[in-house]
Amino acid sequence: MSNQVSRSFLVLFSAALLVCVAAVAGCSQGGKTNLQGEVTYGGEPVALGSITFTPKGEGHRAVQTITDGKFDISAKNGVEPGEYNVTVEGYVEAPEDDPDQVAKKTFPDYVTSITVEAGKPIVVDVPKE
Repeated sequence: MSNQVSRSFLVLFSAALLVCVAAVAGCSQGGKTNLQGEVTYGGEPVALGSITFTPKGEGHRAVQTITDGKFDISAKNGVEPGEYNVTVEGYVEAPEDDPDQVAKKTFPDYVTSITVEAGKPIVVDVPKE
């Protein structure tokens, strides 16, 4: 009988341990949200670039490539909702006949402030000077 009790205890203990591990894994993103949106320069989609979210306080930074005016950062690599300085860089694609050419900037780095809210798309329009 004690062998049966030991097995039952072991099964229950293993199940409880799995639930705890799953709960910790589910919370490991620390409240981060996915970030997706559009980036334009003077109203036109930024063909190629990057967008960086830097927290105004404590927190993690997120960086993503912009392609055809769009970016998408998963919650795993995202940031927590809050206030961020956002830096946008735009580049001219290298010509196909010279792919090693140094990238030229489309515009000077643009910095703005944005409030990140969970589930709300980000829209940044870099003004033409």
